Parts: sequence; structure tokens; C-alpha cells
Amino acid sequence: MDSRSIDQKVSRAPQDPGCYLWKDEAGEILYVGKADRLRTRLRNYLKPETVKTALLMHRVRDLEWITTDTSTDALILEDTLIKKHRPRFNVRLKDDKRFPYLCVSTAEPYPRIYLTRTVRKDGSRYFGPYTDVRAARHILDLIHKTFPIRKVRQKLPLSRPRRPCMNFHINRCLAPCQGNVAVEEYKKVVDEIILFLEGKHELLEELVRKRMDEFSLSMDFERAAIYRDILVSLRRFQERQSVTRPGAGDEDVIAVARDESYGQAVVFEYRQGNLTGRKAFPLTGLEGAEEPELLAAFIREYYLSSESVPPRILMSHELPTTERSTLEKYLGQKTERKVRLRRPMRGPSVTVMEMVRKNAELLLKEQVIKVRSKDRRSGLAEIQEFLNLPTLPEIIECYDISHFSGKQTVAAGVQFENGQPRKAAYRRYIIRSVQGIDDPASMREVIARRLQRLINEDGAMPNLIVIDGGYTQLTAACEAAAALGQNNLAMVGLAKKREEIYLPGQSVPLTLDKNSAGMRILRHLRDEAHRFGISHQRIRSNKAQLKILEKDIPDIGSLRIRAMLKHFDDRKIAEASIEELMEVPGIGEKLARKIHSALSPEQKRAESTQPETAGS
Repeated sequence: MDSRSIDQKVSRAPQDPGCYLWKDEAGEILYVGKADRLRTRLRNYLKPETVKTALLMHRVRDLEWITTDTSTDALILEDTLIKKHRPRFNVRLKDDKRFPYLCVSTAEPYPRIYLTRTVRKDGSRYFGPYTDVRAARHILDLIHKTFPIRKVRQKLPLSRPRRPCMNFHINRCLAPCQGNVAVEEYKKVVDEIILFLEGKHELLEELVRKRMDEFSLSMDFERAAIYRDILVSLRRFQERQSVTRPGAGDEDVIAVARDESYGQAVVFEYRQGNLTGRKAFPLTGLEGAEEPELLAAFIREYYLSSESVPPRILMSHELPTTERSTLEKYLGQKTERKVRLRRPMRGPSVTVMEMVRKNAELLLKEQVIKVRSKDRRSGLAEIQEFLNLPTLPEIIECYDISHFSGKQTVAAGVQFENGQPRKAAYRRYIIRSVQGIDDPASMREVIARRLQRLINEDGAMPNLIVIDGGYTQLTAACEAAAALGQNNLAMVGLAKKREEIYLPGQSVPLTLDKNSAGMRILRHLRDEAHRFGISHQRIRSNKAQLKILEKDIPDIGSLRIRAMLKHFDDRKIAEASIEELMEVPGIGEKLARKIHSALSPEQKRAESTQPETAGS
């Protein structure tokens, strides 16, 4: 279906609430969205205003929609379709199916509590999701040690009562299996567990203390002892809740953070003013999405499957009015009370939000480090397999040639260790034996100098050398290695334009998946060598220009020259404004104007001789 057909289909869409599904040429669902009025919403896609929408529409070849009775129904359907199809352009929880819940089986006359990863509409109460299964197991263990609820999975009541297990004898179960516990009495214990899971610890303490006193007055000291132990456990648990917000009541505070490839959502749960839990969720489907979209998608997916919805939810970013209203309406219907979603702008809530936002950013950094570390390991293994290397390429070096229209030819060499830059091993070279532009000859000189030094110093050879260039540059590098007896040294060429990989002796290149972990390492290596080479060229250019300044401006002095080199590093001094020159220590406005005037002709000449690099 071409763009004209898409336009026609959009024009036929109804003005009803519902969901729409954008598909690619193969019929794969790329994106699922919802709208109060489908046709109006779909027309916005025909003239993309964001990067994400433009990327999506570039791949779209078909459209499907499903109408619903209300906007709330569309919200629920959207969540269902996203979980079913997992479209690549939708923001969603990463591996959301793996998060555990605590289930209180309230559909049974004698409920039990257990860990599950599946939420069913079976009349039970589900609490979660918990991002840390160990934390969920710890809470479950605490409940079983504190509340006398059954552990054994069996259908109660039994037709024939049985002898209770050890849990009854150590006061950790009321033993409904023996048939002498009323459903109403057992339900009181279950209600107390639900209060505990909802974070209403002060109310729970009051109820437990009241029940302990009732059993004491009726001379049932065994039952009174059970509730005394519950009270002690609750007070110990409360002592660990050190972060409080007096008067805040029940609320969740949510923040999202993202970088180019990864996203993180964090939820702080406050119950009766106490911080009772922190949950962190990695997010996927971030292509071109802004933080408010991440936040809206997370809130939808998180609360549509959660039983614990507080009356107030604080957010790190403002949501569109219609999006917020739809979510508030649905959550209000679900909880049978008013739910407000707000972004705090003043007061103590802003301080709390900053704390949550900082947590999100720190967890994002941890996530990125963890994922990239895993990517590096898998990427190196992929390179080893693709190039048939005898060992994992833990040490890889890359070399790049650059010059200014045949003048000042230089080379740069960078080294990666275990997939990461090792800047202490970076090297810069000034080409000595080559006149004019001859990239293969320049590469031959650089590789010969590098390998000869390793041989002289008895250093370890790299596992792989990447040449920034095509077959010709690679051949020259291999010739240099062979002349020094390093015929078995693994080398490849990486061309810029098509990301093609050349092997020694093979003029026809190979291709590796551009988005694979191995190719990302090779591309990063090549780009780093290119950047390092260009910075070398700029530093040399700056030094040449400063020599001109020493002649034209006698009072500039050697100290100011060194200060300018340090301040501008690898930036072009010739391109600096008067204000930027004044930032250098020891240079005032008068001297800055002299320098700017003296460098202006050089700047014009520099613009006509932009840096060129080999390997394209």
C-alpha cells in the first residue's frame, strides 16, 4: 500500500474512540495507539512533527483500526494489544512477563498467599509487580512468619478433617484443614495481610492490638500470644521504614530517565506517609520517544495490571491533558474512588520528586553499564566467529590516515581492550616517508612503525588490527606486517560508506549486520580512530597558527600561547569568537580582538582546506 492508499484509508476512518495499528510491508505491527477520535488522530501521522513519527511512517505500509464504545475501553484494548504483539515503536516494560506478584487467593474460603508471575481475573488479590524476586520472597517469608495463614496448597474445606502440620504447632497457621476455624475468623487474618501489603501499617497495628486484647480478656492466651508476636514483628518492620512524609498519606512518586538507547522508570511507594518500597523497571521501544510519552506508556502498563493504586500519583513530567484525564478516569473506575495524576511544581513534593528522578538516572547508568558490558562480550565473540579468529579479540587496534589536501598527513592509532577504549595506548603519527596523497603508502609506514616498536620492546601483538579503509589500504598494511615476519597477524579493512569488511587477499567485501553487537564495536573503534586523527590535525593546525601570532603580536608571550593550546585542546582556535578567546586566562578584550583579527585570514584559508580522511 502506497502513501496515497494510506491517505485514503485514513480519510475513511471513523470519528469513534478506538485503537489503531500501523503495519509494515510484511504485515508486522509496528505501533499500537489509541484515540478518542480515530480519524483526527490518524491525520496527525500524515504530516510527522517528531523524529519518532517520521521514522515510523517511513516504514508504514498498512493501517488497521478497532473501534470501542469509550476512551477507557480503548485504553484497556491498547494495553492488551501492546502486550500481545510487542510492537517495536511502542514504549513498554522490558520483559514485563518476568516480574513476580504476590497473590492472596481471596476467591477461596480459606485463602493462602503465594508468589506468581501470572495475573488472572479469578477474584484473587494481586500485589506487585516486584522488580526484585528476592525482595518478593522476603516479604512472603515475613508474612508466613508473622501471620497464621496456611502454606499448603489444597482445596478447603476438606470432606474429612486431617491432622494439622508442624506450622500449626509453632503458631504459624490456624490449621483450617482440621475444620475448627470459622471462615469469618480466618478472613480477619487475611484482611490484616492485605492491609500489610497495602502499606497501612498503623491501622493494622491498631487492629492487631485490639484482637490481642480481645483474646486475652476471653482467656484464650494461645491466640493472644499469636497476635502479640504479630505486633512485635510489625513494630520491627516499621522501625526499618526510616523515610517518611508526614501528612502525605498514600501516594506513588514516578520518574523516568532515558539516554539514546535505554530507558528506566522508578516508582517510590508511600503509604501513610512512609516510604514502603522502591521499584525499578527498564523500558524498551524508545526510538524517538520523549520522556512524557515514556511516562504515559509506563503508567498505563503498570497500573492496568496492578491492584495497588493510591489516590495520588506524582509524575516527573506533565502528560497531555486528554491522556491524563483518560488515565484518571480509568483508575478511578478501577478503585471506585478519585485518583489524581499531578506533576509537582512547588513544596516538599518537588524535593521528593528530585530524589526519585536521581534514583532513575543512577539506575539508568547501572542498566547501561550492565547491558553494554554484556553487548561487549557477545560482540567480541561475534567478531571472533565472523573472522574465524583463534582467540577472543580482547586487544583490537585501529589505524586511520588523515590530511589537509595533501599537506600535513598524519595517522592515528587507537586501542580497545575487552571492547572498551584504552586511551593510554592511543598513538599519533606524523607521516615521514610519503610525499603528497598516498594513503596506502602512509598506512604501510604506520603499521611498520607500530609493529617494529612492539618487536623491539618485546610487546604483545594485538589480537586484531582494523584498517580504516578498503582493500588497497588493507593490502598495504598486510605487506608491512609480512615484511616484519608477522604474516599470521589478523587484519581487516573497514570501509566507511557501506560498512563493508575486507579480508586479506579478498577484494570482494563481506557484510556484518550493522546493528549487531560485533559491528557496533568495530564501528566505534573506527569512529574513535577517525576522531583521534582529526583532533591531531587540529592541534597541529593550532600550533602553526600560534606561531603566526607570536610574530604578529609580540606581547602575547609564551605563557599565553600555552594557555590557549590547553584551553582549546583539539578545537580550532581560528574559529573562536572574541568572547571565547577572552575565556583563556590572561587574555582580555583588547588582546582577544588582536588575536581574532590576526587569525581571520588563516581562518578563511582553513575553511578552503577542510580535513580529509582515508578509508572512504
